Amino acid sequence: MEKQEARKYIAELFKIVNTSSILVVLYDGKVKRLHCPLTVIAKIDMPPLEKGKEYAVEAVKMTLQLEDVFIIEGRAYLVWYFVVKV
Repeated sequence: MEKQEARKYIAELFKIVNTSSILVVLYDGKVKRLHCPLTVIAKIDMPPLEKGKEYAVEAVKMTLQLEDVFIIEGRAYLVWYFVVKV
């Protein structure tokens, strides 16, 4: 996908979600909105973050490659390296 298309997709997506919340699907199939700061647990070591420790997500962003990232302590980390604590 080229940059122009990615920007358009992101603009459409952010009509539903924004940088201060995420939508999660719970085990019972219900959808819940979690607002920042939300708590996540690191699945791997990513210095300075440590596996198994909890961190506060300040914001949620998306790269032009359409990858979601959590902003933690001012730095961006790919979301799949974390478990969201509900």
